[in-house]
Amino acid sequence: MTLAHETVLITDSGCDLPPDVLEDAGVELLFFPYTLNGEDHFDDLGQTLSYDAFYDALRAGARSTTAQARPIDCEAMFQRAYDLGKTALLVTISSGLSATYDVALLAREKFLEDKPDAKVFVVDSLSVSAGQGLLVLEMARQLAVGASAEAVATWAEANRQRVNHIFTVGSFEYLVRGGRVSPAVGAAGSMLDIKPVLHVNAEGRLVPLKKLRGRHRALVALADIAAERIEGPAAQAIVVDHAQCPEDAAALREMLAERIDIRGMIEGRIGIIIGTHVGPGGLIVSFWGKPRSN
Repeated sequence: MTLAHETVLITDSGCDLPPDVLEDAGVELLFFPYTLNGEDHFDDLGQTLSYDAFYDALRAGARSTTAQARPIDCEAMFQRAYDLGKTALLVTISSGLSATYDVALLAREKFLEDKPDAKVFVVDSLSVSAGQGLLVLEMARQLAVGASAEAVATWAEANRQRVNHIFTVGSFEYLVRGGRVSPAVGAAGSMLDIKPVLHVNAEGRLVPLKKLRGRHRALVALADIAAERIEGPAAQAIVVDHAQCPEDAAALREMLAERIDIRGMIEGRIGIIIGTHVGPGGLIVSFWGKPRSN
């Protein structure tokens, strides 16, 4: 039995990885709860409610709110690994954007009180969406070639700052709803057609980098920043995720290809948890690069 077979690698639905990719990598999924128009749901990466249906609902005026993962669900994942005689390794969405990491630590503490012989590791990815997905897939790869859960957790904590995520949004509306920008800034930005460019900083928080006039300039900025920050492009694939704006995602991929000689590009979707806060028109490019700053 390899060490990969001795570890259950788990991540939450903030990772925005397609279910088939998770399955192929041997990664289990911890569902996030969310509420859409007052109805409670769990984010299963678009399997129950498609991403297009979700974004259509937002465009029609629906209200969505998100919450951190529940302790009971974290403990259930740990229990599953324990019942299989395996180590649990949970990788959470950034603690700078969600309380899930703290919830998972408390769940781990409680679980180990009842089962002191269990092996449970919890890693704060300090990442989100495509960035979280990149980190998780590399961790899965390392487990598959024989690394231990402890070694992979240690590696992730030492290298997570190299995961870069650069965002833009179609509208300030959802950043305002989520408290990321003030209503006054949002109103002024919308009136002037300002498109913010944001990144996930060293603390795992979503913070502004630039404010540009017009969507095209924002896309150019994403490509330029990626070209400046990426490291080892020939050995990696860049991920471009979008929130129901495939044409803009295609345009961004073309800009990236003009600037960077890379192994490949992966197109994905921004899911419900992140989509609640960036809204339709959100775009993210993620890659391995220079360590983040604040």
